[in-house]
Amino acid sequence: MDRGYEHYGSNREPARRNHWLVLFDSIMFVVTLIAALLLICAYLARYSDPRMFWIFAFIGLAAPMLYICNLILALYWMVRWRLFVIVPLAVLALGAGSVSLFFRPSISKQYPVENRQLPFKMVSYNVRGFLSPDEQGTMISTRDSILAFVVREDPDLVCFQEFETVSGRTRTAIDSALEFLPHHVVHYKVNNSHSGGWGLAIYSRYPLLESGNVNFANSSNASLWADIVVSDDTIRVFNNHLQTTSVNSSDRQYIDNQEFMQSAPDRKQRVRSILSKMKRNYRIRAQQVDSLVPLIHSSPFDVIVCGDFNDTPMSYAYHTMRGDLLDAFVEKGQGMPNTYRGLFNLFRIDYILHSDRLQTISYTTPPCPYSDHKPLVVELEFPE
Repeated sequence: MDRGYEHYGSNREPARRNHWLVLFDSIMFVVTLIAALLLICAYLARYSDPRMFWIFAFIGLAAPMLYICNLILALYWMVRWRLFVIVPLAVLALGAGSVSLFFRPSISKQYPVENRQLPFKMVSYNVRGFLSPDEQGTMISTRDSILAFVVREDPDLVCFQEFETVSGRTRTAIDSALEFLPHHVVHYKVNNSHSGGWGLAIYSRYPLLESGNVNFANSSNASLWADIVVSDDTIRVFNNHLQTTSVNSSDRQYIDNQEFMQSAPDRKQRVRSILSKMKRNYRIRAQQVDSLVPLIHSSPFDVIVCGDFNDTPMSYAYHTMRGDLLDAFVEKGQGMPNTYRGLFNLFRIDYILHSDRLQTISYTTPPCPYSDHKPLVVELEFPE
């Protein structure tokens, strides 16, 4: 009698476990389909004009997390020994070429190349008007710290975004500190009443020939270009600051502190406001990029296209701007670097792109605390 009861109970327990396992597999099946579909949408973000299909732009923001999620799901189905593993593996394989846009592992040891020409070193840096908040949130000047950093790097070319001077005296101080870069051009998109302004600047060790700018309509953003003579070569440098996200410090604090995850009376309205601003500016950036690309392609010289694009590598703005140019990070970067210090430190939105006749030798993003962006430091080699 007792043995019969024990035997009956032992049969029920495995059956109960199998029931829960089947239910869990069913849930994971649905999760896998959703994750795969979202990752495909993230891939499409690069090709989808946000003026027509804006939803892809938002999904593209989550591309790295979606890729990792699908990788974990593929491992789950492998352990479960289910043929359904084909779904996440197929989606991962479909976007294998996109991984290098936001993650580049160091696969092999790199050795110095002998008899290399003297490299051309450049810095691209959004300096936030040479201002940064202290621990109390008060904005303080970072001009001297940023200029000291540039002097230590000793580059041949510097492209500043959000370059701001409030008087001729301040501009004079910058020019004096960067006297080893005697050739420069500044474009103030926004002028102030103190003989200064806010905009873009290019400082060069080598002579500048022609220069010009592109003022984006109904925006405080712009693009500045200049032709630079390097040895026997001339290159055209485009220094860009595309439309900002308009996510202000209050919005960033709201997101960074994950307050949007908490129940609050104004949560829906606050989140809707942030998403509405981002949606509007995705569309504006698309229009700005479409106006720049013909100028880049019509350049009579090799080009370097750099600056703050305010968009990720899985975006229409980046994909369109890059075209057939090389991305210095994809060529020589390592790890999964962010160039923007806010929003969980996840996003690469600053770039240095260049013609394929140039070769990237090195790419770094020093963790300077002087702005909400990190500087990009790249060494390039020119063809013989």
